[in-house]
Amino acid sequence: MLKTTKFLAALSAAALSLTLAACGGSGAQEAGTNTDKHANDNASCTNKLVHPKAQKVTVWAWYPAFEKIADHYNENHTDLQVCWNNGGQGGAEYTHFQNTIKAGKGAPDVIQLEYEAMPQFLAGQKKYLVDLGKFGMNKHKADYTSGAWNSVTFGGSDSVYAVPVDTGPFVMYVNEDVFEKYGLKVPTTWDEFEQTGRQLKEKGYDGKLTNWQSDGTAVNIALFSQKNAKVYKYSANDPTKVGVDFDQKGVKEVLSYWQRLAKDGLIDTADQSSTDTMKKFGAGQYATYVQASWFMGYYVKGAFKTPESSPFKIYAAPKWDDATPDVNQGGSAFAVTYQAKDTEASAKVERELYGDDFSRNSGVTDGGLFPSWTQTLASSEFIGQTYPYLRNQKANEVIAPVAKGWEGDQFLPFQTYSYDAQQKAFTSVVKSGKSADSVVADLTSSLQNYAKQQGFSTIAVE
Repeated sequence: MLKTTKFLAALSAAALSLTLAACGGSGAQEAGTNTDKHANDNASCTNKLVHPKAQKVTVWAWYPAFEKIADHYNENHTDLQVCWNNGGQGGAEYTHFQNTIKAGKGAPDVIQLEYEAMPQFLAGQKKYLVDLGKFGMNKHKADYTSGAWNSVTFGGSDSVYAVPVDTGPFVMYVNEDVFEKYGLKVPTTWDEFEQTGRQLKEKGYDGKLTNWQSDGTAVNIALFSQKNAKVYKYSANDPTKVGVDFDQKGVKEVLSYWQRLAKDGLIDTADQSSTDTMKKFGAGQYATYVQASWFMGYYVKGAFKTPESSPFKIYAAPKWDDATPDVNQGGSAFAVTYQAKDTEASAKVERELYGDDFSRNSGVTDGGLFPSWTQTLASSEFIGQTYPYLRNQKANEVIAPVAKGWEGDQFLPFQTYSYDAQQKAFTSVVKSGKSADSVVADLTSSLQNYAKQQGFSTIAVE
């Protein structure tokens, strides 16, 4: 999984305003059904088509090694061919898509979207993503984890707006060399985690327990979720209403916890996206890192000269107590756009792109995706897979239960704006020492007012 918040934050305010300005009225108009089988005959594709005279379905995707997936589909279908292009990664793609919406043309038939980016394309007077329920997608619910399914149906809606692919189960990376050197046990609770940081400091460790990421917007949502604090509420069934509430006991406790660790010099507070952070990670300056499963490919695999030189292994993320839920950070899916030339054919391609063992195995091994597919998560081959950059650990034994346990999250149609506001607010707590109580109250009020200015009605989160 790619670094979600960095890409989402790249969305411009101008592009975002296109969706927000359309809010209001009795609800969003559903995307229609198109049936032109020849509209893509002259479409330009990055990949080479196996059956060039067959009907083309255009796809934008940035998944690693996706061309292999497109080739596999095309080799096994004579009626349809995937015409793939990379429309940009994350925020760059979303801006590109917004521009095609403004122009009324140029969008692909099928588009990759992160779960947290989807609401902005469903909240206006017209929905720009097709409801796949009319094409029988609901019957495939059991194929995906609850969290992934809820992320494309928006919490139990009868409509389905995308086909899930990957997720980002929340886990802890532990530097085994540091823990062995200082004779420490791996913490299982946040209290033990804090004590580990104090022990490292007392024993003379010249690094930090971990890094609290000042730009880690989605990380903090996962941390709040561990306290059962849901800060956002949104449903595609009632897209004119949103819920925002950071002024909760759990949120305050989480922020105060990290504020204390920062004040006592136990943690770093650097941007995750900075090259300096990766250098520190590779130099053994972090004893742990609590992050999504895709982090092992993004940092762990890239911070060391060889996979075997990495000292990290994966453990369950620390919990507050026995009631702490499994949480997630990131993940994405395929959606059919309202501009799809042949909507039914596009829905077929979307569903089947990662619909067999070859494509799913390739997604995991070649693309580094952590799967949303229940069949894969139950596979002994997948669970037994070893990772050379995790000391040949069978890491999926730890990660898979988290993926299965996650129930999903909700995000806003103006998620980028909210992320920017919450980043500034949380940084003022952890770096500047401001009171968590006053900061979350002000943040909640500010975002609720912003929602109303954009034409939304505000509702309670719970």
